[in-house]
Amino acid sequence: MKRVTLALLFLAPVFAAQVDYSLAFEPGGDEWQVEVRYAVRGEATLDFWIPLWTPGAYHVAEYGRFVTELTATDETGKTLVVERPEPSHFVVQGLAQAKEVRLAYTAEPISSGLFSHDIIDVESNRIAEGYAYVNPVSLFGFVPARAKEPVRLAVALPQGWKAATVLEPDAEGRFQAESYLRFEDSPLLFSPALENVTFEVEGKPHTVSVHGRSAKDVQDIAAGCRRIVEAGAQLLGGLPYRRYHFLYGFVPEAGGSGLEHTESTLILVSPETPIDESSHSFWGITAHEFFHLWCAERIHVQGIHEPDLTKAFETGTIWVNEGITEYFCRHLLLHAGFHDEESLLASYFENPIPAAAVPKAKWTDVSRAAASWGGMNDLMTFALRMYMVGPRTILALDLELRRATGGEQGIRDFLHLLLAEYVAKDKGFGEDELDEILERLGGKAARDFYTRYIDGEEIPDPAASLDVIGYRLAGRKVVEVDAPSEAQLRARADFFSITGKP
Repeated sequence: MKRVTLALLFLAPVFAAQVDYSLAFEPGGDEWQVEVRYAVRGEATLDFWIPLWTPGAYHVAEYGRFVTELTATDETGKTLVVERPEPSHFVVQGLAQAKEVRLAYTAEPISSGLFSHDIIDVESNRIAEGYAYVNPVSLFGFVPARAKEPVRLAVALPQGWKAATVLEPDAEGRFQAESYLRFEDSPLLFSPALENVTFEVEGKPHTVSVHGRSAKDVQDIAAGCRRIVEAGAQLLGGLPYRRYHFLYGFVPEAGGSGLEHTESTLILVSPETPIDESSHSFWGITAHEFFHLWCAERIHVQGIHEPDLTKAFETGTIWVNEGITEYFCRHLLLHAGFHDEESLLASYFENPIPAAAVPKAKWTDVSRAAASWGGMNDLMTFALRMYMVGPRTILALDLELRRATGGEQGIRDFLHLLLAEYVAKDKGFGEDELDEILERLGGKAARDFYTRYIDGEEIPDPAASLDVIGYRLAGRKVVEVDAPSEAQLRARADFFSITGKP
């Protein structure tokens, strides 16, 4: 394919504390074309990395293996020596006399379906005939020493195509981010047929951008998103962002996936996916990714707070990010009007998972193993423990916390505590602190629960604790106990409350 020159995108040298990226591609093409410019500040060499992993996916993806060619020149056009000690690590030599380094590289599109090269579609990138998308961490490299500098991205779009991203454009149409970590955390969706709808909640702008559905459908999707946003704001006391962007691709290559980001989400689903209120799969994935705004994006272990994308990252705390999120996304759907109280509880018991189907492993160990999964089997083990068994475990924990506190403390209070003691202080929690925090809420019973069911191999039965909120299991149906007590009714009211206790 003929290389598209990007020189005209830069009409004047840039020597300030600003990193400039440019991107070009062609519909249905087989390569991305990327250029990056850095001012030289007396360095002899420049270490340039393509990230190894994606926050929110956690496993080592080694995105540099898809970079097929990388060259470097200075501001005069002189070629600089580039060494490649590792697939994702490039070292530019001979900068003593240079004022600027210009890197140019091509990269293969990674995704052709739900799972390509052991990488989930939403954590990577794709170029199709009628659309394209980029999770920036999968394509745009960075210099760790410059990661806090502002970033601009110029995109040379194909004729008639549009771009959607939470990143705001400058006067020249270049997308801006205050740092690389905000840039890599902001997916981009490209299409000649994007439909956009905007709305406000609590004075904050929200955009819904959709490829693959009609304008009427996009209006309906935006209305549902607004309900979920309003429920989230009430459930956890406000919205923790300046703006938010929902990005949807209804595309034939999708298997149904989403990935959270600090101010946006990218969700890929089949074009035939129903979007009516009974479509709990579609609204479930939307609510799940939105709730990650709290659990994962802001409430997280310290290693995610300022991630080192040049090294593999292992943590035993992903059960918080995924298990609690999958649990609370059902509460979001309840308060957004997609569930009622009966269907919310019923969802935990309608399709029981045979014990033999659950791998014998500590939930903390399944979390740690995410860093090095080696294929679909590892992904399925992760998904089973996090998204099937996980929310049942969190339901059992929620009920046991309420039993230990007379119905007054639950998982929502656990999140409020983490928000107050960690997020408000701009830090993550420690790797080994969560059992102690749970004990502060629910005493020894809560720590014992952690030991048996989170840092242990046992799987709890939440049905055994339904009496705390005045229910019991009859077959596979959740029914009210005979003559529930006032204490049970109070615990039930708090369990289903949207406001709770801040």
